[in-house]
Amino acid sequence: MPVTDRHAGRHNAAVRAARLLQQKKHRSEQRCFLIEGPSLIESAINAGCSIEHLFVLEEALPALGLESETGGHVKCPPHIKHVYVVDRRTLESLAQTKSPQGIVAVVEFIDRELSELGRLVPRQGNALVLVLPTLGDPGNAGTLMRSAEAFGVSAICFGPHAVEPYNDKVVRASMGSLFRVPLVRYHEWTELASALRDADLRIAAADASGEDVRRVTLPQRVALVVGQERHGLAGIPRSDLDAVIAVPQRGGVESLNAGVAASLLLYECARAQGLFTSPERKE
Repeated sequence: MPVTDRHAGRHNAAVRAARLLQQKKHRSEQRCFLIEGPSLIESAINAGCSIEHLFVLEEALPALGLESETGGHVKCPPHIKHVYVVDRRTLESLAQTKSPQGIVAVVEFIDRELSELGRLVPRQGNALVLVLPTLGDPGNAGTLMRSAEAFGVSAICFGPHAVEPYNDKVVRASMGSLFRVPLVRYHEWTELASALRDADLRIAAADASGEDVRRVTLPQRVALVVGQERHGLAGIPRSDLDAVIAVPQRGGVESLNAGVAASLLLYECARAQGLFTSPERKE
């Protein structure tokens, strides 16, 4: 049974510690991050994540499927270690949205070591990996997590100069895909490139100057690299790339943002590899 505190206010030690996780520095130190809302928390629980602390409004308990029991405890899934029933003011101090949905949780980091990449990618047959070495926009990163899940990506690799995957805007934009597609974080491009080669993956990069993806024979095992929105593939030697591909578009039109362009390229890679099937047409 999780430990329950029904009188946790803003100055409670656990509340203060959780509030610090709104800052990247403290997330990195504690290797924990905040999530909020029943949908994300359900995704975390279904993925088997360890929830260190759960902060919830009393009136939100029934709607969230949590039940009060004799002795003041709250009945909830075993992955949750501590439950704090808080007032609205306390919850709002933890939430990072303007209209909190009644529940906030502290979850342990879920990223994998680069050494695990070989186990995450199928040893044989088709495979698709997404690499974000320098992508800076959190909305685009979250969007690409959703696209990665939709198109059968085996792992998403975040570089040291990319937006942090535990940034609150990334987490919300991912709509739970964060918990369903394995995350890998790496420190040096050379180490990642070597790991991709060891997994028998070809490296293709998205860039506006690249070749029309419709005219490229895409590899059956590919890592798609998506760079920073403004500076593209800065810092990545072209000699490390097997292909540079782009989404064709009409002349004189502002280029697509990284989230949209890379999602289209992921679709093309997945389609070429047969990683998903089209839904049956309804009669």
